Amino acid sequence: IQPTLEFKPTPKWQLRLTPTLVDLHDPAQYLFQFADPSATHTHNARYVFASLDYTQVALETRLNYTITPGLSVQVYAQPLIASGDFGPVKELAAPNTYAFNVYGEDVGVVTGERVYPSGLASPGNSFALPRPNFNSTSLRGNAVLRWEWRPGSTMYLAWQQTRSGFGSIGDFDLNRDVDLLFGQAPDNIVVLKVSYWLNP
Repeated sequence: IQPTLEFKPTPKWQLRLTPTLVDLHDPAQYLFQFADPSATHTHNARYVFASLDYTQVALETRLNYTITPGLSVQVYAQPLIASGDFGPVKELAAPNTYAFNVYGEDVGVVTGERVYPSGLASPGNSFALPRPNFNSTSLRGNAVLRWEWRPGSTMYLAWQQTRSGFGSIGDFDLNRDVDLLFGQAPDNIVVLKVSYWLNP
């Protein structure tokens, strides 16, 4: 979902908002594969998957303010919050199918932090239980002041800020993830550019 809302209360002010919502469920997100001579049903390799619930929320904001014909301000900001919550780990049951065996239920044993695809009697092909859950936040923003103090002579003052954060909880919580985003130290860049026309 990505509507666009535009407001222009006066000729000097213009505000555009573009919110984005992505809500995705993938029943079988590929994770990795590894060789296993005992996995004869899948050509001596195991293909590991897990379901994934993915949520993303973003808000692109553009603000233009014309103070005078020669003086204006443009502001852009895009905060983004995303989360990925993975379900039980499973393996492909047979080639050329969309069938899966869940570890610990349909096949193998899960104990603590490890998965034993062939059971505890065959620990040689065990692997660490993957925990790929994630929470990702980012913010990109900039503001530009433009001043044309005489014909052909212009000054630009630009400020850019970026923030990013990462967690491994997995579920989506807007309040918590906003706190995560604005709790990160920002990177700020300020640039001043002046152009001067010698013979206006």
